Amino acid sequence: MQTGRKRAAARATRMARLLLAGLARWVLRIGLPLGCAAAVVQAFPYRATVEGVPFEVQGTLLHRTGLSADTTLGSWEFPDVNLLPFGVHITPRNVDVLQLVRAANGDTAGYARRLQAGFVDQLPQILTWLAAEVLIGVLLGLVAAAAINMALRYLRGRPRREHELRIRLQQLGAAVVVLAIVAGVGAATYNPRWLRQSRLTGTLAAAQLFPDQLSAFYSRQSKVFNVLDSVVGLQAALQSRLDAQAAPQTALRIMFISDMHLAANYPLVARYAASYGVNLIINTGDEAEFGTTLELTPAYLDALRAVTAVTPMLWLAGNHDAPDVVTTLRTIPGVTVLGSKTATPDGYAVTGDVVHAFGLTVAGLADPRVYGGSGAYGSDTPSVTDPLERRAVAAAVAGLTARAASPTPTGSATPATPTAGGSPGSAGHTTFDIFATHEPPAAAELRAQLAGQIRQTNAGHTHAQNKPGDLQQGTTITLVEGSTGAGGLDNLSHGSARPPIEFSIESVAPDCEFTRIVRFQIAATPGSAAGGTVAADPALAQAYGDDVTASTIYFRPQGVAPGRTCGVDLGIGAVTPLPAAPSAATAPSASPAR
Repeated sequence: MQTGRKRAAARATRMARLLLAGLARWVLRIGLPLGCAAAVVQAFPYRATVEGVPFEVQGTLLHRTGLSADTTLGSWEFPDVNLLPFGVHITPRNVDVLQLVRAANGDTAGYARRLQAGFVDQLPQILTWLAAEVLIGVLLGLVAAAAINMALRYLRGRPRREHELRIRLQQLGAAVVVLAIVAGVGAATYNPRWLRQSRLTGTLAAAQLFPDQLSAFYSRQSKVFNVLDSVVGLQAALQSRLDAQAAPQTALRIMFISDMHLAANYPLVARYAASYGVNLIINTGDEAEFGTTLELTPAYLDALRAVTAVTPMLWLAGNHDAPDVVTTLRTIPGVTVLGSKTATPDGYAVTGDVVHAFGLTVAGLADPRVYGGSGAYGSDTPSVTDPLERRAVAAAVAGLTARAASPTPTGSATPATPTAGGSPGSAGHTTFDIFATHEPPAAAELRAQLAGQIRQTNAGHTHAQNKPGDLQQGTTITLVEGSTGAGGLDNLSHGSARPPIEFSIESVAPDCEFTRIVRFQIAATPGSAAGGTVAADPALAQAYGDDVTASTIYFRPQGVAPGRTCGVDLGIGAVTPLPAAPSAATAPSASPAR
């Protein structure tokens, strides 16, 4: 019995050793070629000069994928070229400031066209160079792996294998096949829309905040600033060329903000809105912190009035906004409040409203929770609050779902509710271009309850923007905005780290399609303009430096009905409530959660 166990243990040990040895050999055969390829593409960049600008192109393997252009003023990144773990990075080197200014000669757009054309002409050589580097690196790695393997065999006293050359040639052939497969994966996963998702960092991103002020400012500075003016102008001109290729004309722009939490950031909101020519602001709530209107100081409300005196705002209550906060916001000129919130014996009841704004049908639903409320209404536990959010949504849209379930009789009129006709949906259904609420679980429930009837949902609450890959699924856009107040009093009361200031600006085409969105993040670092201390002149991009990230994402068509028109000349109509269910109260029901 003991002998049998010893033999079994010995066999298991031998098998484990053989397995580990085989695994080590394959790690060597794969790891060394990959490591050598990564080292070669980084050690030997491609160098060229286009329109007087010397630059180098460097490849990266297994990290920093996609395409990027790096300058001392920031990076312009395109992360979604394909699924290969390979990156290409373009970096200008030793740029002569005066030569760059002379080359542009006041015609930044023309110079950008020539720069783009010159670089495109270099693409075949660049691609050939990078491919050759990868192949050379793989070959060097295979040679090194073979040498190490043969050295180990010699040190262990093992005889030389027959047909060693044939074995190495077979391994080389296998490597070529793997490279071909990798190239095939790259071709198969190539994203022809890669130009439609870009991200700017540093001063280039900060420049996006103030496109109209920068040119005037830098024209008054000394010659040393001309390089910033030229580089920013070049990037803007190249971006406009990409925009012209990727998106149609813009009829209006919508700015999305959320979770101000009493932060003194409305002056910055006003600046951003003016810089971008924003026509409408949608604010998904959490104006207050402790749920009382006493927190809304005169100075805070004056800053809000300064914004809405120029740009109209649609606002809805968040979970930190009590009914009296809603009442106060209704008194602010330029603010259109969507939805109501009223106290009930055990909590709060909420309703939703809908409004036509510049040709878009926009609905909003208040959040049923209030800071310090009783039971689930004041809880912060998702397992408790999410069912409450879903019940509130189900009750608020019960009239819509009831009408959808009851076909319109032949010959009768469509229900007299606001109809956008913008998204896929059955005839007679109410369709919303934008349906805003405060919390993402409520937005998810809206999409479930009104499937096919909402083109875009908007929420906040999380103090973090959702990821670019989560923005659009099919034709439906899901936008979760971060904290434009950088957490405000909420982060102080919870003792948590401050998030970045975040907001988004969406472009709407004349046919009402949402074409693209630019999403800003300004790091809330101590002492910076983004940290809550507004710079003496917030139009200066260098006041922000590397704190700013600007990401541009283009949307796929959403199936807007033909013949629609959007534009600022259409104005903002009257607010109407969402239709009530035939015999249902507007307060959240006690039915089980979905």
